[in-house]
Amino acid sequence: MKGGNHIPEDIQHIAQKPWEFLAVFLATFFVFSTVLFALDFYPEAPKTVAEAAKTESVVEQTVSEPKVAGASVSTGAVLPVGSPVRIRIPSVGIDTPIQNPSSTDITVLDNALLKGAVRYPGSALPGQDSRMFIFGHQSGLPVVKNQAFKAFNNLQNVKVGTEIEVYSDTAVYRYRVISIEHASVNDGWVDLSGNDRMLILSTCDSFGKKTDRNIVRAEFVSQELL
Repeated sequence: MKGGNHIPEDIQHIAQKPWEFLAVFLATFFVFSTVLFALDFYPEAPKTVAEAAKTESVVEQTVSEPKVAGASVSTGAVLPVGSPVRIRIPSVGIDTPIQNPSSTDITVLDNALLKGAVRYPGSALPGQDSRMFIFGHQSGLPVVKNQAFKAFNNLQNVKVGTEIEVYSDTAVYRYRVISIEHASVNDGWVDLSGNDRMLILSTCDSFGKKTDRNIVRAEFVSQELL
């Protein structure tokens, strides 16, 4: 050892070739950084308050607003309540307008039957949590001048599981048949006291006459905006 200013050979070598050392250092740093990035070891830059709020908003919207095909709102969303204007049962060829008289007077109801099916006043409107009762004429004649006399022709031919569509001006309400029966003249009238959104259909010659009739009951399935 010669004196106190001895410098290690490695440091002397670096001092003699600084640019070569810098090049090697940068190359090593680049390779090391690339490996860390590929392994996802790089820390993420902290988000600003605005960015965090934006991300939270997008996540919340995705969770609270699921996409549903056909804009269906059968999950319980509330639709505007309106009078039924049309009923369709494609499987048996029923497609007729619905009248909505305000009086239960037999003459008023019979006159309404001349224009199509009739929703009984006081029974539920589509979307309400009670029972809706709709009745209509059925005719066995091969030819009738007023088609309203055939509004509910073939109602007795529906099957359990058949789909029924009831339309308002803004939405369509779908029901599924759960029972079909032929009621005699001595049977009581239909029960409208439930709050199960059931649809009840009946054929009749005249609302005031006691005649045999076909009665179909259907459960509510879904509702959809038009």
